[in-house]
Amino acid sequence: MSDRAIELFIRMHLEKTPRVMDRQRGRQNLTGDVIIAAMGAVQHQRPVGSDLIMARWLDDTSAALRVEKWLEKEAVQYEVIRTDLLIHLVPVALLIFLGKPTDDQIRKLSSLWRKSSERGRRSRRLMKQYLSHIESLEREKFRYEVSPSRETVINDEIDRYTLLIENEKQRINDWATTQARKSYQCPNCHGAGATSKSVVCPECGGSGKFVPSADNARKHLNANGVNIPERVWNRQIKPVFDEILSRLHQEHDETARLLGQRLNEEKSACL
Repeated sequence: MSDRAIELFIRMHLEKTPRVMDRQRGRQNLTGDVIIAAMGAVQHQRPVGSDLIMARWLDDTSAALRVEKWLEKEAVQYEVIRTDLLIHLVPVALLIFLGKPTDDQIRKLSSLWRKSSERGRRSRRLMKQYLSHIESLEREKFRYEVSPSRETVINDEIDRYTLLIENEKQRINDWATTQARKSYQCPNCHGAGATSKSVVCPECGGSGKFVPSADNARKHLNANGVNIPERVWNRQIKPVFDEILSRLHQEHDETARLLGQRLNEEKSACL
């Protein structure tokens, strides 16, 4: 019921309808008010887990900040020689838990968005058209005798199309980077793990996503100026990173379980 509880909670927030349909019975058993009340009750019991649900599934930045502050206080308990690294470890662990890609993954995901998306294909076609115009103008310029005034016009047109290509490259790069930052879901198969022809996705190998590893976390830190020697990482920091990530999942899952239990009780009361 925990997955169903989260689904109901998300739908209640995203849909305009005040009621949530029960699929099995086809009846309106749970209202939005009931779900909010259930979440409120669970929040008193497990505030951190509730914030994790809000941050992960509803992109609640305030909830994410509260979790980050809680983690910073909790991180003090870990015994490591390089305690200065803990404050940098917390944000990247939370980032990965929330389903966001690390910096090194963003580069790969951006490339896939440009390559695999319909918008990326449209952009390539558009730039190809601009390039074709440039080539045509250059042929006219060098193959035929043109007047100085015509040559000036041609050069201006070439400059214009060149600028259009540069602007389009910037637009598609900015868009792809924005998309890549949202999720580590595979852009090629959209998380399905297979293409439309039921062939295993060659980009993600069928997993449908690029879940960040501990190595990605280290690369992310290095890219942001926090250089951790491999020996220090493997012996001290990685075990702490794994423990923090595990604890986040435990807090989230236990809270989801309690929410599901509470909703079951409310549903029974409605029958």
